[in-house]
Amino acid sequence: MAAGAFQVIINYVQFPNGGSGMLGRTDGGGTTMARPLLAQSDVAYFRYVVVVVAFGFLLVEWHRRTRPGRAWALLSKSEACALSAGVNITLYKTWAFTLAGFLAGVAGGLLAGSIGQLDARTFPAGDSIMLFALTVVGGAYSWFGPILTGLLLRAVPALLTYLGLNADLALILFGAALLHALITAPTGIAGQIEGLLHRIRRRGDAP
Repeated sequence: MAAGAFQVIINYVQFPNGGSGMLGRTDGGGTTMARPLLAQSDVAYFRYVVVVVAFGFLLVEWHRRTRPGRAWALLSKSEACALSAGVNITLYKTWAFTLAGFLAGVAGGLLAGSIGQLDARTFPAGDSIMLFALTVVGGAYSWFGPILTGLLLRAVPALLTYLGLNADLALILFGAALLHALITAPTGIAGQIEGLLHRIRRRGDAP
C-alpha cells in the first residue's frame, strides 16, 4: 500500500517527465532509451530479456533455498515464531523489500528498452492494483503463479475482444476471482492446481 501511495504521488507531481514535469519538459519529450548493443533487433532483445529473467528467477530461487528463504517462510507464518527462532525481523523484512525493489527496477529497465520510452502514464496506479489483485488470484507461493498472472492479465481481455465482447468485462471476472481466492483459495489458482496434483500422486501411490 505504501508503494502504491508513493506511485500516486509521483504521478501527481508529474515526475520526472509528465506535462510540465519536474524537469520542465513536455510529456514524451525525453530521449529515446537505447537498447544494449548486443540486442538491437526485437528478436535479439527478446532473447536478452529471457536471459535476464532467467537470472532473476535463479536469484529468487537461491534466496528461497537458503537462510533468507527460511526466515521469510517463518515470517509468513508468524512473526512471534520467527522471533523466538532468532530471526532478525527488521533485517529480513528490509531484505525482502530490497530484493523486490531490485527485481522491479530490472523489469522496468527491460520495459524501457522494449517500448523505447517511459513516462508517468506508463505505470498508472490502476494497473498496479490490478496486477496485485491478479497476483493473489494466480498465486504468489509458486513459480507457476506469476506466469498464470501474466496470462490472465493479457489473455483474458484479448479473448473477450476476440469474442466480440467488451474487454472491460475482464474487470468483473477478475473481481469475482479475487473474492474467490481471498475466501477459499489463499494460495491462488496455482496452489489449487498443485494441491490437486499432489492428491492425484498420493492416490496413485496408494496400494
